[in-house]
Amino acid sequence: MFWPTSSRSSSRRWTAGGSATTSSSRPCRRADHMACKPLFIFGLARSGTNLLARMLDRHPDVTVALDPYLPLFRSLRNALVASRAAKEVRQRFSSSAPFQDYYFDPDGAALLDLMLAGEANLPLDQDELKVLRLKAGERASLESPTLGAQMSGLAGEDYGQLFRSGLDLVAGLKTGVRWAGCKEVWVMEFVPLLARLFPEARFFALERDPRAIVASLLAMAEKDPTQAAHAPSYLRHWRKQVALTHRFATDPLLAGRFRSVSFEQLATHPEHEARQLCDALNIDFHPEMLRLSADGWRGNSSFDHGGKDVYAETVDRWRKVLPTRVVQAADYLCGPDMALTPYRPTTSPKADEVLTYLEEAGIEAGSWRSDSGDLLVAFGGEMVRRMLLDTGCEPEESLVRRCFLFKDILGSLRQYAA
Repeated sequence: MFWPTSSRSSSRRWTAGGSATTSSSRPCRRADHMACKPLFIFGLARSGTNLLARMLDRHPDVTVALDPYLPLFRSLRNALVASRAAKEVRQRFSSSAPFQDYYFDPDGAALLDLMLAGEANLPLDQDELKVLRLKAGERASLESPTLGAQMSGLAGEDYGQLFRSGLDLVAGLKTGVRWAGCKEVWVMEFVPLLARLFPEARFFALERDPRAIVASLLAMAEKDPTQAAHAPSYLRHWRKQVALTHRFATDPLLAGRFRSVSFEQLATHPEHEARQLCDALNIDFHPEMLRLSADGWRGNSSFDHGGKDVYAETVDRWRKVLPTRVVQAADYLCGPDMALTPYRPTTSPKADEVLTYLEEAGIEAGSWRSDSGDLLVAFGGEMVRRMLLDTGCEPEESLVRRCFLFKDILGSLRQYAA
């Protein structure tokens, strides 16, 4: 399979006939004499990424795998830290940590910069590769047993080759595709690295109201307590995605390649949005994109929708089901950043009530959280954020980045608040 790639990390070789192959895979299946191109979908869990991925996968020119390669991203993250981070950062870093939102951590900005500036040409330990084959196989099998059974085909001497071999496996799931890729959550900071590795790749990031995401999370936890997770961590990751989306919008590397997709628009006007997606990929709209249940998919919503393919009623359901104290916490953590999105706060949250909720949420964090677990650090950081927004002081850049990830985010939010 030939994937257009950068020159820094390439396993491709040219055959005598002029076609391209990689050292770890077979020649590409072509459509209209075009090489297969990589496609990546990112977002938060419970944000509707499955809906977007399955809509695209229903198109005959596209194939998208759901969540197979999170272990590869974790391994790449750890390799970047081990090989490129400062000694003191390496010593404090835990390779088993969940993907971070980077807020309030003294090392957060350094780690985020490392991911954004990273390259995939890091050597891949072959013992690590064996582990990744097993882990990726387990994850892929949850949605596609066929793909999961092929993960022994993951190969490469560096991470660039590893990701290309992974996309080769996905492309092999459907004949005649022009776009092949995967949907993953939590890891949008890898977009620039992937954009450098795959110069023809396209990226979609799904955005959704953070209160709707939390409503979906809580409803899922009621149905299956093993799925319970730390809602404030979700809210902080939502802020991270907003900051990265804002940054990527002006990145020349991503011009014409990165697109933020509104879940609300996708659910309310599915055909219009599907046509927009097709335009971005230079393919014709296909009606099958709207027949999501045709292959037996029953949806991934936490609520019952009577077998509908696309359910617009999910857009504002949070207004009816989400407790007021949770809405207030979401507005407190995400309200300022909503200025960079179509969303707006609906409450005037009180700090003491938010603190009470954060304490309760910390006690009932469930199986996943990505913050430090230190309530004093978390809530203290939130209060500093608010103070910096409400005053015209110019603090040290390190403090600004701990609170907003990027200096220009604070400037933009102040402009909207003025």
